[in-house]
Amino acid sequence: MPYHTTRRGVLKAIGAAGTLSGFVGTVSGHDRPTTARYAAFNVIELETEQVQEPGDPQAEAAARIVQEVRPDVLVVNELTNNLQEGEATDRANIDAFVENYLSVPQRDDLKGIRYPHTLQPDSNTGVLPEAEYDFNKDGESGRRPGDAYGFGEYPGHYAFGIASRYPLDTNAVRSFRTFLWADMPDNLIPVEGDEGVETSEDSIYLTEEELDAYRLSSKTHIDVPLKIRGETVHGLFSHPTPPAFDGPNNFNGRWNHDEVRFFADYVAGEEYIYDDSGKSGGLDEDASYVLMGDMNAGPGTDRPLDPATKYFIENDDFDTRTLPTSPGGTELGNPYATAEFGDGSHVDWVLPSPDLSVRASSVVWPSTQMTRRGLLDDVREASDHRMVWADITAE
Repeated sequence: MPYHTTRRGVLKAIGAAGTLSGFVGTVSGHDRPTTARYAAFNVIELETEQVQEPGDPQAEAAARIVQEVRPDVLVVNELTNNLQEGEATDRANIDAFVENYLSVPQRDDLKGIRYPHTLQPDSNTGVLPEAEYDFNKDGESGRRPGDAYGFGEYPGHYAFGIASRYPLDTNAVRSFRTFLWADMPDNLIPVEGDEGVETSEDSIYLTEEELDAYRLSSKTHIDVPLKIRGETVHGLFSHPTPPAFDGPNNFNGRWNHDEVRFFADYVAGEEYIYDDSGKSGGLDEDASYVLMGDMNAGPGTDRPLDPATKYFIENDDFDTRTLPTSPGGTELGNPYATAEFGDGSHVDWVLPSPDLSVRASSVVWPSTQMTRRGLLDDVREASDHRMVWADITAE
């Protein structure tokens, strides 16, 4: 059964044009006046010293891929938030990446891209609570990275940045970084004393005291309204924790499940939600939106929980009728794969609301047989993830 059946479910059934799967998209909806290209790219552990000055090979490779695809709206996952990190710079890392790499042609046949609108949200990674907790149950309290709100060696580690050619409605941004996991109804938190929850060595769980402090978002969940040629499209950005490294209680698997669930509840308008300013409630039913980022969740995995199937594939509030593919993923046996690990994993997403139309989409992952070797080298140099993009039209 679908997770939710709403007005958007009707639109999904009767609406949008089918997706055209390509390589980097020579046929797109860019000629249509309300079409924008959205892209999610986990450039693995891109740090301050790499982007604040030009010349870093990984950043250059990532920039060449961005300049090939030329997205209008881009989220870069695993980009350190240097302002949280405490590095003495006069610009955020997303601005430095734009200025030093994306706006500068990275090959003779490429053009730079100007992104005048950027945002680098604060992240829970590496941020320790005021009180000391032993969240990871290693016997030591208040130590990074395991006792931070989100896993990180320092504040802002593994954060993300947003770059857009279109204006961001900064006055209407809603962030949910401080939302408590325990405040989600029917959450999957393994709590000490609950039936079936192990408290032996190598087990991770929360105590009753820790429930009052533990945040849902391992980085942040944030709704950034985008002004796309007179239309408002809500960009929904997050990067849930990987469902691994967590012991017999499947702590991170449960955490990932509920992080993925959050935006499904948000677009369904659930009233339990509150943002960092204290405003309650989810998204308006008539709103258009695009969910973007590395969700660390793919459908049909062998893990005990499968949030991607429940909250994306079987959820009428997202249009997943045709998903982007690639030659490289197909070569590995999973055409929808967006990352190398796990013999090709589908974890990165660009998902529109069903009132929007997907005109074209792809995962940028050439096959090993492709004669254009430069791009294949670039995707390997940039990350173990591949960029996912989609041309999406507001009808």
